[in-house]
Amino acid sequence: MQSLVAAEEGTIRKDWGGKIAIALVYPNTYTVGMSNLGFQTIYWHLNQMPDVVCERAFLPDPEDLDELRRSGTAPFSLESLRPLTDFHMIGFSVTFEGDYLNVLRLLGLAGIPLRARDRRAQDPLVMMGGVCAFSNPEPVAPFMDFIAVGEGEELAREIVAAYRDDFHDRETFLDRLTALDGIYVPERYDVVSDADGFVAAVTPRASARPIVTKRRLRDVNAFETISLVKTPNAEYGHMALLEVGKGCGRGCRFCLEGQVYRPVRHRTVDALRETVKKLAADGATRIGLVGACVSDYPWIGDLLDAVQDAGMEVSISSIRADSLSDSLASALARGGHRTLTIAPEAGTDRLRRVIRKAITDEQILAACDLVRHRGIPNLKTYFMIGQPTETLEDVEAIGELAGRMLDRLRVLDPTGKPFGRLTLSISSFVPKPWTPFQWARFDGADSLARKLDVIKKAVRRFSNVRVLHENPREAALQALLARGDRRVADFLEIAAGFDGDWRRALREWDGDPDFYTTRTRTIDERMPWDHFDVGVKKAGLVREWERAHAEEPVGAGAPRRPAATRAGGGCANLGAPSPTRSGAGCAICGSPSPTAATSAASTACPKRNTSGCRARRSCISRKSAGSSTSSSRWASTRCG
Repeated sequence: MQSLVAAEEGTIRKDWGGKIAIALVYPNTYTVGMSNLGFQTIYWHLNQMPDVVCERAFLPDPEDLDELRRSGTAPFSLESLRPLTDFHMIGFSVTFEGDYLNVLRLLGLAGIPLRARDRRAQDPLVMMGGVCAFSNPEPVAPFMDFIAVGEGEELAREIVAAYRDDFHDRETFLDRLTALDGIYVPERYDVVSDADGFVAAVTPRASARPIVTKRRLRDVNAFETISLVKTPNAEYGHMALLEVGKGCGRGCRFCLEGQVYRPVRHRTVDALRETVKKLAADGATRIGLVGACVSDYPWIGDLLDAVQDAGMEVSISSIRADSLSDSLASALARGGHRTLTIAPEAGTDRLRRVIRKAITDEQILAACDLVRHRGIPNLKTYFMIGQPTETLEDVEAIGELAGRMLDRLRVLDPTGKPFGRLTLSISSFVPKPWTPFQWARFDGADSLARKLDVIKKAVRRFSNVRVLHENPREAALQALLARGDRRVADFLEIAAGFDGDWRRALREWDGDPDFYTTRTRTIDERMPWDHFDVGVKKAGLVREWERAHAEEPVGAGAPRRPAATRAGGGCANLGAPSPTRSGAGCAICGSPSPTAATSAASTACPKRNTSGCRARRSCISRKSAGSSTSSSRWASTRCG
């Protein structure tokens, strides 16, 4: 750890005397955490308060974890090597659901009770921030004393002020926090499920608010978001990172960030120009522009000119094929860009319309032409499998599109150099809260694996095409956690007891993962996150969900699959007539349907021991999905 700190520039060290001590913890490795701009921003803002000392901690590398266990050493901060138990507050910055397990592992190693209700007066307060805090924090809520819901630049100061002014004991302090906009104290809410396992009610206690409203910055120009601590050991340590704004106006139906960071707020080009000058003066030679969709920044040309005028090279995480211009490609080439990244997401125009990714094959091929015209040697593409309404033809089209792209790419550039490599990065679709696809079901781990095989076989004949993907079963974990409720906390606790072995934990857990992952959710079902307001209107999500299915292909002579609702419609089992709350059983497995007045005992599915039609293991393959953690490491998205 000390070698990591020694390689840094910008590390903040403060004397502890009389100060509020906050451990800011990224529950993944140092390399990943230090590439996260939000983490670095909060670290800087907290340390600007004279009476606060904020130090960082990370999940140790596997070999260091083994040594901590062997020696009984608690996790400690980088700056002062103090154990986490020495701090007044521990703040976890969580940007990926899979890191929930690491949160609990770190708490366990520190000797801090996992459940908030079990903590003692001398234990630090434990909180969580990051995008997971306002997506769906319910699976991890029982482990948090409080959760910061929204953008934390202003909220962090208010939390510290509340602690400074009136901390006497945990309960009194937490009661006071409930009065702050954007603060969620899970223990102040009672969650009740009905006989069928659905969330029936979330009831606030005492002073807690019925709806927790997400905080958002009104003036993004008031806060710079840049990589303030420079280190060669971060994933993007060779460049200075600069956020150009928050949110994306494209509205892709699968994308969480495009929904929860609304409204779109761009930093002005004047403000960014001043930041670029400052970074250049600090010795930076390369700048990485960060945002949900950087190529849609309204003044991108002016910003690139400012970077060039400062004598710096520029890099962009990914670019939308329909907003890639010759001038942008030229600027990237001048900046030494060796790989350009775009995200078609699907192999057919039809499926892109379903997911509202409004780019065409021709626009993708035109982007290939620009790549070669400007001498960029490599192209990386993002695709996603398992999306709603996807057919085998859509999967096969990924390989076919790759072949057509190669036809455009395998030409010499203006200097006579050949094309290098086309990379297909394949992720699995995970329905996310607050998106039009939050009601969607998953494909399955087995099905996803078969689709990956289809793609690999289709491009095997091309020597300069590489396929990257993660294990679809890893995606199943994200699928469970992304839309789980508080009962999933039991699974997390079991997995933490098995040192993060979540596969073993699933075998021991008495819950039903399929309930959270593989069934299509009905429009009128109460979601575990419905007691939050992140600025997304449910009526708009329903409208987009229905529009997406209007694009669904229908086979010759086959009726269109009805939309799933609680009053009727498509069953989770591949669209068979659905079990409804008022009648008929499942056409595939024959399970009886629950009704509003029927008891759990009389409606239990004989094949899965859960109410309604959930015989997934007997009539369809087990479903799971997920996506790469790398998407949150830089721009948190790959909208290109």
